[in-house]
Amino acid sequence: MGRPEKPVNSSGGVATQFARELRELRARAGNPTYREMARSAMFSSSVLSSDASGNRMPSLQVTLAFVAACGGDDEAWRRHWHAATSGYAQPSPPGGRPRRPSLFQRRGGAPPHQLPPRPRGFTGRLTELAWLRAPGDTPRVISGPAGVGKSDLVLFHAHAIAAEMTDGQLYADLGGLRHGGGVRPTPEAADVLDGFLRALGVGEDQLAGTLDHRAGLYRTLLAERRLLVLLDNVQDEHQVRPLLGETTTSTTLLVSRKRLLGLRDVERLQLTPLSRGDSIAMITAALPQLATTAGHDCDRLAELCGDLPLALDLAVRKIASRPRLTLRRVVEEWRLNRNTVDWLCVGDLSLRQSLESAYRTLSPPARELLAELARSPDGALDCLPADQEELAEEIADAGLLTHGDPYLDGHGLPPPVRDFVLGVVEPRGHDFSAMAGPVSA
Repeated sequence: MGRPEKPVNSSGGVATQFARELRELRARAGNPTYREMARSAMFSSSVLSSDASGNRMPSLQVTLAFVAACGGDDEAWRRHWHAATSGYAQPSPPGGRPRRPSLFQRRGGAPPHQLPPRPRGFTGRLTELAWLRAPGDTPRVISGPAGVGKSDLVLFHAHAIAAEMTDGQLYADLGGLRHGGGVRPTPEAADVLDGFLRALGVGEDQLAGTLDHRAGLYRTLLAERRLLVLLDNVQDEHQVRPLLGETTTSTTLLVSRKRLLGLRDVERLQLTPLSRGDSIAMITAALPQLATTAGHDCDRLAELCGDLPLALDLAVRKIASRPRLTLRRVVEEWRLNRNTVDWLCVGDLSLRQSLESAYRTLSPPARELLAELARSPDGALDCLPADQEELAEEIADAGLLTHGDPYLDGHGLPPPVRDFVLGVVEPRGHDFSAMAGPVSA
């Protein structure tokens, strides 16, 4: 025999009456213990007993679990719960359709605004931005090689639409690499899910269930609210599956070097390096005094950076911080010394760090193919044998090659990637074959 149950809180109004009715249902079922009920309800015994305390109105999910454990009528109690909570319904948005009663009430505080700062100096990508703005289903996967500007593109778009997402913005970096080369544990879906639910006002009593239960609560909120969710540096499909749901009101954006082909029914955008015109526009905007008198050097700088936004951003920031530097001097030093990758670092940001994190993930056969690509005269192979196509896909998924044929048929590796790989395999370079660690997009 367990301890006697505490009396129902008599000052809870609607919650008091609802709790008394739940206890009557339990009594008719033979007064099973809350521990016995928890085995079938998939909620802890403490959550179920709190449901019948009268201290507050329970959620629909816990109510229905309680009812099922006592053999009650699911549909009748669903209608009863909605009738009892009708006074808690959210107001209709201006000019919009009435909202259904929310299953979760925000427990004070403002909606979450978790987006990192918008990228300053963002240039180009008009076609890609139009694709992101176009109506369509989400989730959307934005992928591409290391340094191609995936995160900046999606952040720029996210800030542009943030005001429309009236219930807030959620952000998580799922990579395992910190700026400066430090490594952190790769976040798991369960940790991200708990953080998101807390940010959305879900109380501790709702977080006691299984991962599937919490994922269900989160999907309910995605369907109920207007939320923007940005998941950056996604490593694999397993990390994000519990965070995806069917919704017509919320937007979920996934950023990854990989195309995440294991996810069904998502829209995909594959980023490639900037057009040469956009690269030069980026240089000119950041270095107006130098660039206006050095058109050819701007073009050469863009070429040596492979039109990669990360490389260009590091280059112009470093040049701007050193007034005596000229574009021509930088370009000539890179051409003569082949030290592009080592030079492109500012503070705790570096191109080498990004490329190293990609290289670590490659299998030995993929590294051999990448070295062969780097050693070829134009950084390309005219065609690949069938048995090497999978290796090319592995290199592309790591972020060192663009998916598809263009970089394997006449275009070659971007110059910074080629210089990095030659630095790894040639005598002066580094050997990362023994290194292991998480990859960052």
